[in-house]
Amino acid sequence: MTLWYNNWMNEIADKTKIPVRLSKAEIKNLKVSVSSLDPYASLYLFGSRTDVTKRGGDIDILIISKNIKKRDLRDIRWNFFEEFGEQKIDIVTDDGSAQTPFVEIVFPKAVKI
Repeated sequence: MTLWYNNWMNEIADKTKIPVRLSKAEIKNLKVSVSSLDPYASLYLFGSRTDVTKRGGDIDILIISKNIKKRDLRDIRWNFFEEFGEQKIDIVTDDGSAQTPFVEIVFPKAVKI
């Protein structure tokens, strides 16, 4: 992983216990889907679902993986929809190098799930 990713990992390591607005079953479904594609991937929730005082909102996921590609995201969504029904899920992937300014912005506020 890159230095950028390692620095952010150290900063958010304590944030993994923060409550989020996803059920344990939803988190497990996402983790199983992602780990079946890359057992070394890291999964983060960002956006409104990280704020327990809010209601509603789509599910925003960031996956840090060198192996998961855009074509794999369909399978992750499909597995989720089969168990919980269709919902708005935005999934962003990055290989750990903060390829886009968007990832640089959301990663510091993301919660590891």
